[in-house]
Amino acid sequence: MRREEKGALIVEATLVFPVMFFVLLLLLYMGNMFYMRSQVDAIVSMAATQAAAKCADPFLETVEENGSVPGTISDIQPYHSILGGSSAASDVRDDMVDRLNHLGTGFFAGMGLRNITVNEFAYENHLIYATFTVDVSYKIKFPIRLLGQKDATVLELHARSVVPVTDTGGFIQNVDMAVDYAQSTGLTEKLSKLKETVSGFLGG
Repeated sequence: MRREEKGALIVEATLVFPVMFFVLLLLLYMGNMFYMRSQVDAIVSMAATQAAAKCADPFLETVEENGSVPGTISDIQPYHSILGGSSAASDVRDDMVDRLNHLGTGFFAGMGLRNITVNEFAYENHLIYATFTVDVSYKIKFPIRLLGQKDATVLELHARSVVPVTDTGGFIQNVDMAVDYAQSTGLTEKLSKLKETVSGFLGG
């Protein structure tokens, strides 16, 4: 009986230990994959925020370099948001791609990003509001092959961030301009009379 029990323990250990080892290894690699993915999401989100800020304020780059608002402004861009944002956003794209390429492998060697593709990096004007969209696809390859696999596992992942482009100062100026135009042309009085006429007709 003792010999049979020892033999059963050996057979059980031979079957169970490799399976448990690969399961634990898979969990470790999956954890590293999620760690890498969170870093990519953070880089993409930051790039979208920076690009949206540059599109909202064409003088942002000058302020960042000099530390103050320029005393004389020669490059006036009153309709920069309508015409499609700012050319400075291309610098943000280059910096994002460079950070992704030098991201590293996390806690395990051989798990660096592969086939990094920027699918979308664009300012989108929706007439009444604007957004900046960054979309990146990439792959992460496991450095080992699991049980029964001919090739190593390759995960195809995706990161996307959409940030609103809000130029608060420009919006206030446009509203003030519209109010001044309405008052100077007498449009405000005409609208008031039209409102009174409609209210009287409806009995309000």
